[in-house]
Amino acid sequence: MKKNLFRSLMALSAAFVIFSCTKEDKVEIIPMDKKVIVINQGNYTEHSASISLYDEVTGEIQNRVFENANGISIGATIISGTVSPDKKAYLICNNPDKIEIIDSKTGKVASSPITDGLASPRSAVIFNGRIYVTNWDYEYNTLPSGFWEFPKSYIAIYDLSTRLLIKKVLVGTDAEGLVIYGSRLFVAVKEGIRAFEIAGDNLTLINTIKPNGVTGAAKHLTFDKNGRVWASFPDKGLVQADPVTMAVLKVVDVPVDYMDGYITSDNKGEKILTYNTNFNASYMPEEASIYSVDINSGTVSKLFSGTYFYGIGVSPSTGNIFTAEVSFTSNSVMKVVGPDGKLKSSATAGVGTCRYLFF
Repeated sequence: MKKNLFRSLMALSAAFVIFSCTKEDKVEIIPMDKKVIVINQGNYTEHSASISLYDEVTGEIQNRVFENANGISIGATIISGTVSPDKKAYLICNNPDKIEIIDSKTGKVASSPITDGLASPRSAVIFNGRIYVTNWDYEYNTLPSGFWEFPKSYIAIYDLSTRLLIKKVLVGTDAEGLVIYGSRLFVAVKEGIRAFEIAGDNLTLINTIKPNGVTGAAKHLTFDKNGRVWASFPDKGLVQADPVTMAVLKVVDVPVDYMDGYITSDNKGEKILTYNTNFNASYMPEEASIYSVDINSGTVSKLFSGTYFYGIGVSPSTGNIFTAEVSFTSNSVMKVVGPDGKLKSSATAGVGTCRYLFF
C-alpha cells in the first residue's frame, strides 16, 4: 500500500510531498502533464523574480511566463511554491509578502493574491481543503554571529476554497519546510522537527525530534517510499525518523546547503537528494555537488557536480533531476540530469533559479 500511495502522491507533488498512509485515506491520482514551473527567485532588492515553464517532452522552455500572461511583473521575491490538485500554482513571495495564485499551464492569475496573515512566508503545503504556510514573522533576535533568528515563527492556516485566513499557530524558531503524514503535521524549526496533531483547524504539539549530537536548525523535510520522514540539518546532514513512533532511525553525515537546506526524494522514494556549494574565502563559489543517500544503508554518493547550485527538484514522471548554475545578477542556466547522474539538457532560465513545481 505504501508504494502505491507514494506513486500517487508523487504524481500530486510540486515542491512538497504530502504523504498519508491511513487505510481510510483515498488518494486522487491526477495525470501528469510533464510540465515544470521553474521558480526564479530573483534578487531580493530588485523585484526581479519570474517563473519559467519547461516541457519535459519537447525540452522547450518559456521564460517570463507571468509577465507574458498578465502584462505585469510579479513584483516580489519568490521563495517557494506548491501546486494544488486542480493544478493552480501557489507562489510564496516576500518583499512584499503575498501568495500569488496562477493557472499552472498558462501563468494567468487565477484569483487575488493572499496577503492577510503573512509575515516573511517560507513554505506551503495543501492538504484536506487547507493551505498551511510557515512564516518567520518580523520579530527577531540578533545572535552573537550577527545573524538573526525569528523566535515567533508560525503556521498560517487558510481555507483552500475561500483563501481566507483561519488562524495562526506558533511553532518555534525559524520555521521552514513542512509536510503532513496522516493527521500529523511536521515542521522544520531551529528546535528540531516539530510534530503537531491536526484536529480540525487546531494544531497540538506532540513531540520535538532532534537526535543527541545533532546541532543547528532543521531546514526542510521529505519522505521516502516507506513513509519515513527525512529532515535536513545543515550543521550535520540528514536525519530519518518514524512519523508514527517519533523514533530517530538514522543520522547521515552528508553535505547540505547551509543557507537553504532543501532536500527531496527521487521519484521512487529510494534515495534522498541534497546539494551543497563550497565557497572560497572571498565567498566565491568553487564547486557544487548533488548527493544521493540510500534510504536503507545510508550510503552517500556524489551524483552530479557543477559550480554554484541553489535548489533541486525531481520529476515524478521521468525521475529527472533539476538544478541550475545559479546567478542572482543575470539569467541562471537550468540543468536537467538523468537518474544516473548524466547531464541530459540545459536551458536558460531566470535570475536566482531555485525551485521546481511539477504538474
